[in-house]
Order: sequence, then structure tokens, then C-alpha cells
Amino acid sequence: MPAERNAHPHMSGEKVAVVHNGIIENHAELRAELIAMGYRFTSETDTEVIAHLLAHIMQGEPDLLKAVQAAVKQLVGAYGLAVASPDDPDRLIVARSGSPLVIGLGIGENFIASDVFALLPVTQRFMFLEEGDIAEIRRDGIRVFDVAGNPAERPERLSHLSASTSEKGPSPTTCSRKSSSSPR
Repeated sequence: MPAERNAHPHMSGEKVAVVHNGIIENHAELRAELIAMGYRFTSETDTEVIAHLLAHIMQGEPDLLKAVQAAVKQLVGAYGLAVASPDDPDRLIVARSGSPLVIGLGIGENFIASDVFALLPVTQRFMFLEEGDIAEIRRDGIRVFDVAGNPAERPERLSHLSASTSEKGPSPTTCSRKSSSSPR
């Protein structure tokens, strides 16, 4: 049964907020470890486990990107994560493993979602993260890192669909590659 305490985002103190699509298979083990370290849980979700894990990592590694890179190495399962910190409100870190995550490219703004259709009202330019990718998203740019933590380039794709097309029901998604010289 849905409960408000299980609704996203989940926070750990005032350090980090997490939204998550997927299932963390080892959440029970991680929860037990975090409880043993003194973390208190207010929900039954695997997402809150991720928030507390990040807060714990950030005690030794305050950089949000590096903390997410360390945290995902401990997660087993499928996820599309979005992580924000009040300490750096103009920065969003996203990670993908086994669950889709698309970045919508705007002008002076960028967006994330699990599919193109959700973003068609605001953009037709997209970047698809590959398995294991982590990205740092800011208003004026995006940096992508592959599963090994190396900087990676992901092509910009242009959708030929419109928001009104997506409201008419399912149809094949058609995206074409766009020149990488376009602004991000």
C-alpha cells in the first residue's frame, strides 16, 4: 500500500536527495550496515538506502560526483538515479544501470527522464546514457563518465516526434544523430 513516507525524493539529513527508478537487490544488506552505523530510516524503500549510503560516503568524499561513483559500485540491481545536494543546487548527478535514463538537451537548461516521450514538451534533442554511465548535469553543460569513470562522449540525437504525437498513443521512436558541434 502506498505511503507518503515512501514517496520520492528521499533525503539523508540535509546532505543529499535521491530519486530512483528500479530495484536495488542488495538493499536489505546495505540497510543493515547503515543501521549498524547509526543511520535511521523513515521509509521502507531501497531509495532511502541509497540516500544514506551517499551521505555516509560523503563524510570522506564531499564531492557529489565522486560520491555517486563510489556508491554505485556497492549497488546490485537496476537503477536510474538522480542525486542532488543543497550544498551544490546547480548540479545534478545521474547514473544508469539496467534502467533507462535519457537527458533532454535544452538551451540554458537540461532535463532527465526515463523516456523521450516525457521530455517532448520541452525538447527534441536527447542524449542517451549507456549501461553504467554517470553524468553531471548543469544548466550550461553535461559531462558523461563511462562505467570505468573515464570521460565519455554520447551523441546528441534529434527526435522527429512532437509532444502532440506522443499524446496520440504509441509509435516507434525515431531519433537521428546530430552533429556533436551543437551547443549543449
